Amino acid sequence: MDKCFADNGNKCTILRTKNCKGCKFFKTQKQAEESEKKAMNRIESLDTHMRDNIINLYFLGGFR
Repeated sequence: MDKCFADNGNKCTILRTKNCKGCKFFKTQKQAEESEKKAMNRIESLDTHMRDNIINLYFLGGFR
């Protein structure tokens, strides 16, 4: 079984407690990268006003 992208040895970098067995957030590193790329493409496809609002809210003004 592949390692989850959030598994940092003794802790999960996403959830407060590490309980990997049956975790619904499990993704391999490759799946996480593909998901992030898809999200960024979606953000980039939005109109300027919406894109700027998302950038300011979630990226604190620093986009890439």
